[in-house]
Amino acid sequence: MLENPIEGCFVVTSDDLIFEVKGIVHPRNRIIAYVRYVPDATAERRGYRKIYNLEDRENYLRTHFPHYLWYSKEHGRILQSIPQDRIKLFLNPVECLMHMRREQSDSSGLAASTVRLSDKLIEITGIEEMNIGVTGSQLAELATETSDIDLVVYGTAVCQKFYSHIKKSFNLIPELCCYSGDLLNSHTDFRWGQLNQYHSILRTIERGKFLQGVFEGYQFFIRLVKLPSDINQRYGTIITRMREICEVQCIVKDISDSIFTPCEYRVKSERYPKLQKLISYRGRFTEQILSEGFVNVRGRLEDVINTQTNESYQQIVLGESSTDFLIPI
Repeated sequence: MLENPIEGCFVVTSDDLIFEVKGIVHPRNRIIAYVRYVPDATAERRGYRKIYNLEDRENYLRTHFPHYLWYSKEHGRILQSIPQDRIKLFLNPVECLMHMRREQSDSSGLAASTVRLSDKLIEITGIEEMNIGVTGSQLAELATETSDIDLVVYGTAVCQKFYSHIKKSFNLIPELCCYSGDLLNSHTDFRWGQLNQYHSILRTIERGKFLQGVFEGYQFFIRLVKLPSDINQRYGTIITRMREICEVQCIVKDISDSIFTPCEYRVKSERYPKLQKLISYRGRFTEQILSEGFVNVRGRLEDVINTQTNESYQQIVLGESSTDFLIPI
């Protein structure tokens, strides 16, 4: 199903770095991706350690492998990316889960629970096996028994069907539960630790999300990802230019793409009349706003030009800083 790497896929490079692919549209000669696992002889995960913070990832590459830092004239900034000649292996989430399904029986453990969760989701949502895959540490074969279950579903129509059914059926699956109690607190702190002043509202938001929770004792997260054929866009069509970090109140007018990764919210702002979108490549901002209305938002403002339509507008990018937020009023 997946012929080329997109969101949810991993790429192993000739330098034995493991990158997570970001987004759906990529340049012809490289893949936009963030380094996630790097070789470390002292690490327990088969000689790899994970770098979580985005700034730390970029600093690591700048120090050790600067050829993975590339100036994109379309973005007007330096991006982490993989040149085509550095790609050693493409890790396909759908193929990985199919392999796990063939190998796993009714045994216990992370892999077995992953297969059982995916099978239950297929059953209750009516999607096909070819539409769902496993990503994260299991895709990289670096998982431990304390790892999370990271799943990914592909295709706009499939994802919309999936989300509609899981919203209705989430509480009907005995093994499936939302975050609560101390685990909800620690999960909220992990995602939003720099925003203690909003802890109460963020805790409520995290508790109400349907694409995450706990299954058979394992935390899970599900990404819903569009396919390139769904968006009819090539790299270079959208030109962006960075502006200032801003904090603004605006009105969310459309949340139909809020369930996807990358996610998008259509907005209107009096302060920034050209502001049309809030976007994020971070899973934490999916399902963040579940209804139209006023929000407070902090992120980086960008000017945008669509070269196909000659449309110009502004958007705010969320998730590049740990202090970015999107809060309903």
